[in-house]
Amino acid sequence: MIIKYRELPAKINGYEALLKRLSPRHPKRTAIKTSLHKARADYGGEERLDEALYFFDPPYAYQMIQDFSLDGPFKIQVDTVLITQSCVILLEVKNITGKLQFKQNPSLLHTISADGEVKSDTSPITQMDETALRVEKILRKVGYKLPVSSIMVVAHPSQIVEEVPRNCRILAVGDINFYLSTLNLPTPILSVEELHELGKTLLTFHQNVPAFPLAPKFQIEQSEIETGVFCPRCHLGKMERTTIAWECETCRLISRNAHLTALDEWFMLLKSSISTAECCGFIGMTNLETAKHFLLKNGCQPVGGRRYRHYTRQ
Repeated sequence: MIIKYRELPAKINGYEALLKRLSPRHPKRTAIKTSLHKARADYGGEERLDEALYFFDPPYAYQMIQDFSLDGPFKIQVDTVLITQSCVILLEVKNITGKLQFKQNPSLLHTISADGEVKSDTSPITQMDETALRVEKILRKVGYKLPVSSIMVVAHPSQIVEEVPRNCRILAVGDINFYLSTLNLPTPILSVEELHELGKTLLTFHQNVPAFPLAPKFQIEQSEIETGVFCPRCHLGKMERTTIAWECETCRLISRNAHLTALDEWFMLLKSSISTAECCGFIGMTNLETAKHFLLKNGCQPVGGRRYRHYTRQ
């Protein structure tokens, strides 16, 4: 059974918000668009894997975690973790267009585009092997001695894979369900109860790798980020505060909570904390006390004394 489902990566919303709040001629827009395109493509490949495993119903007991990650010393991210009574299998989706050539000594991945351009990058096989070692270490740490292996999943049939090392398993996304369903597993090491307990334990370890704030990662200053509340319908106009709501200056949409998105975007783009003065300046509030109540009402916790007080959100 699936014990954790995949969600839309928060960084996709972050990149979109950053583009929305930058000048159309900002020099960093191309880099941000590239990151956004990659994030969408990666998520699309992962969704194809999820669709392929929708009817996954093997003859063995299992637990499945979609999008498992750890920060800190282990720092791993796995698209899908399949836990069985005999072993753990890590599924890693690659959604890279063009021809893929795996090189050895040293281990590299060469990608060749349709126009013949060759790019060299770290081999995903090396990354997968390293992740498997770290997962084995995590399992031993909590008292489970299960072998861990990896499978690279090719998301699209247009991807051409060449020179695959013998010790690596690479499957097309359309083959993964049949392969896993007919897998001849070794003798069980765990009971069904221990399998479920291991799944619960790994879920307690899961941590989203911090993606925010984005502006510093692109070396964008706060002064370059446009302030205000943007219309959630037309996405073009800013909204003006009326007595009880916000009104779009372009399409005239009336909204009582459009400013909540602006608060989310502050944390995604600029800082992990916010003061009442910053809240007024970014969202467009005119009263510090109003800003204070707004922050407290929307999940922000005060930190520090009155003079230096700021607010954070988990």
